[in-house]
Amino acid sequence: MLFGIAACALLPATLATLLRVLPPTDDPAAQLAAFIPYGFIGYVVALCCLLIALVRARRRLALTVIIVGVAVLTTLHLVWLAPLFVKDQRAAATPDFQLMSLNMLHGQADSQQVAERAAQADIVILIESTPAALWSLKQFGWDERFPFSLGDPRSGSFNTAVYSRFPLSQSSLIGGGTSFEQWVTMVRVPDVGSVRLMAVHPCNPYCGGNRWSAEHETLRELVVDNIDQPLVAAGDFNAVEDHGPMQTLRGIGLKSAADVAGAGWLPTYPADGPLPPLLPIDHVMINKDLTATSVSSFAISGTDHRGLFATLAGTAS
Repeated sequence: MLFGIAACALLPATLATLLRVLPPTDDPAAQLAAFIPYGFIGYVVALCCLLIALVRARRRLALTVIIVGVAVLTTLHLVWLAPLFVKDQRAAATPDFQLMSLNMLHGQADSQQVAERAAQADIVILIESTPAALWSLKQFGWDERFPFSLGDPRSGSFNTAVYSRFPLSQSSLIGGGTSFEQWVTMVRVPDVGSVRLMAVHPCNPYCGGNRWSAEHETLRELVVDNIDQPLVAAGDFNAVEDHGPMQTLRGIGLKSAADVAGAGWLPTYPADGPLPPLLPIDHVMINKDLTATSVSSFAISGTDHRGLFATLAGTAS
């Protein structure tokens, strides 16, 4: 029985390792890859079963070899997860500013709760917003708090909206044919300077037609073009840290603010069911010119995502 449980646990765990080492680009495999972090649990279960079996076994050499291999793979997954819980030595050299990001699930997020949570933010990114949802925020003094905006219903566009207490400039939509509205803009943050901001929402692997991979490639190209200045990319990435596109972003100089702050495991989706969220697909990513002193997630009624609230600052680099 112990060997049966170990085998059942090892099968998905080994698949998770392969998907991490050989990142898929096709949609079906990318859907499976969203669960890569849970490979660690599979290895731990298998390792426990095999250790118990080892104590009971008469012939132990072959079983010991298998246990060593499983222990190595368990350690590998732990190495991939551990940095999220360890704060980087990236000191802040400027006063901080606060960024909030939330997927509103087609505008169904509770407007009052959104406004209350945003009361401490300097920059807010709202994904899957609607004109009705954005108009409803205005009764809570939204325009007074955030005088600068992109994607506001007054402009006649919607889907992704950016609101800021600080001036925005050099603003444009990302890509020409992405599935969702995405913005790139420059935010003039007091005492920090100009910060390039990308409000992102590439299509998920369920979109089909290889759009998930293609739209992440568009994002990668834009990051490459802007990596030499203070840069924040935030929103619903529809990808976990272990997905190939996220590994690529880290390779060219972006890092999760949760990783920098040592904020730990912050799954954000799905947040509207009986179980806690399983997948961390919402992110705040920053380059070396910025640091994060804290990152937390929060719940809003009506949406299937938890939001993220990040405290950022400039670095001395």
